[in-house]
Parts: sequence; structure tokens; C-alpha cells
Amino acid sequence: MPKVSVIIPVYGAESFIERCARSLFEQTLEDMEFIFVDDCSPDRSVEILNKVVSEYPNRNVSVWKQSINCGVSAVRELALSKATGEYLGFCDSDDWVDPNMYKTLVETAEAQDADVVGCGFWEHSIAGITERTFLHRNDSREVVLSPFFFGGIYGALWNKLIKKDFFDSASQDLWKGISMWEDSCMLIPLRLQSSKTVFLDDCLYHYNVNANSITTKFSMKKVNDAIVATRRLEHYFYTEGLLNDASALINYLKIASKEVLLRFPKKENVEMWKNVFPEAKRYIMHYHPWNFILKIRAMLVSFLPSIIGVQLLKLKKSTK
Repeated sequence: MPKVSVIIPVYGAESFIERCARSLFEQTLEDMEFIFVDDCSPDRSVEILNKVVSEYPNRNVSVWKQSINCGVSAVRELALSKATGEYLGFCDSDDWVDPNMYKTLVETAEAQDADVVGCGFWEHSIAGITERTFLHRNDSREVVLSPFFFGGIYGALWNKLIKKDFFDSASQDLWKGISMWEDSCMLIPLRLQSSKTVFLDDCLYHYNVNANSITTKFSMKKVNDAIVATRRLEHYFYTEGLLNDASALINYLKIASKEVLLRFPKKENVEMWKNVFPEAKRYIMHYHPWNFILKIRAMLVSFLPSIIGVQLLKLKKSTK
């Protein structure tokens, strides 16, 4: 049994896949398996990957291919069915890792008998390189259910190592079939049930802010998937008796899941904003990512007729 199975979705990554693959194959931890899944990538990603794989004949590598493009959740579901490692790791194909990342995470997990271990990361963007570390080392229920710590370093899968036996017994299906907030939908139930979670200050992962990646493009599917994720999480909290503790997070998600609609002043977007989670308008003034002006604008759009709301959004857009 390999010590770690690392799952890597591959789609549209021809500019990055070589760097990603080499960083994985150069890990100081020897006993690993790497599971790449081609989600019908339209470029040369797989061709480049196969060339790199051929240079590391001693590495345990498999490359699978989806019959149709299904998205990252379906890719992970396939890869998880193939994983045989004692621990699970996840890496995005446009990112890369330090040579000692997985050895460090495994040693920490074993030394502290942890179900989940996380590390800091370096964020690479056109603005420069930023160090990202955990504000809270103790992953308490209050941290897991806080709207201030949703997503980001706490909600990402790629900087975590998860014990596979624990994953198999504690994982829920909240993340399946969606391509928005799927990491958090997978991790929140795991973090709530983990007997021990350890967060390290070491920055061992390199996150590439790629303007062409799935997480930075707008689509109505992403809006709908975020809405589905919110409904699934709300139902999960209800069934687990956590709805009261998670109320601030759910109220936050009900706005966050649809807030992008206000950036595109169309009647159908305004009507969708008003009709999906209509109760969320009561929490607009508590939505911390927005300043006072944006909160007032959202309140007006929520209560005014849709046609006036569209004109209000257009006016705001024209004054930028």
C-alpha cells in the first residue's frame, strides 16, 4: 500500500502541467502513487504529462481519461475509486509543491495521529507572491462554521493530507456533481468529524492564480452550483443538529452564492437575485465582504421592481 495517493485533475493545463508533475515526482517521500485524470483536455496537457512521466520510470503513476468532460468533482470521484494509499492528497494541475511537502505532512499526521493535516501556501499572481498561513491553529467547530474562514486556506483541499480510512468513513456526498465550493463541501463534514486536525505554519504548496482557471471564470453554472452547495450544506447542518451553530455561515453563503449576479445588470439576473434565497435580504447589512455602499445597493435591488434594479446596477457600472 502506498503511503500517499495524490489526485490531480487535468484540463487546459499545457502551460503548467510539466512544472506540476515534476514537483510531484521529485518528492522526497518515495512511497507514493499519483493519479492523473484527463477531463477531456482540449490542449496538449496529456501529451506533455506522458513525456514527463516517461522520465520517472520508478514512480507509481496512472493516467485515466474521462469519456466526456464532467468537471472536477467527477474527476475526483473517479480518482478516489482508484486510490490505494494510506493518505489522500490533492493537487491542481496549474500549481506545484515543495519537494518535502508530502513527507512533512505524513510525518506530522503519524506523529500526532491526526486525521487531517494542513499547511500554508504561497499565492502566485501578477501582483507578486504572498504568504498564506492559518490564523487559527486550532480547527474548532467555531472556526469550521465561521463565515470569516469559509474557503481560502481552510477550505482548500490541495493543502491538506487526509487519512483515507477516515475519509472513507466520514465523507459525505455534498461535493459530488458541482464545480463551485466543492472543496469546502468535502472538507467541512471531515473537519467537523476529525478526531484531530493539525495546521502547520510551513508554506509547502504553491497556488497559481491563473486567470483562465475554472475558479476565476464566470458562468451561470457556477452560480447554480454555489446555490446547490449552499442548500446541501444547510440540509447537512440541519440533519446533524448544527443549524443554529452554522446560521451565520449559511446566511453568508446565501448571499455569496448569488452576489455575482449583481455585477451583470440584466433583468433575469436581478429576478434570480430576488427569487433565490429571498430571506437572505435580511442579512445583507451583515455581509462582511461588502462596504456600506454595496450593501445599500443590494438592499435597493432586493426591494425595488426588477426593471428599476437593472437601471440602478447599470448606473453603478457606468460610474466606475
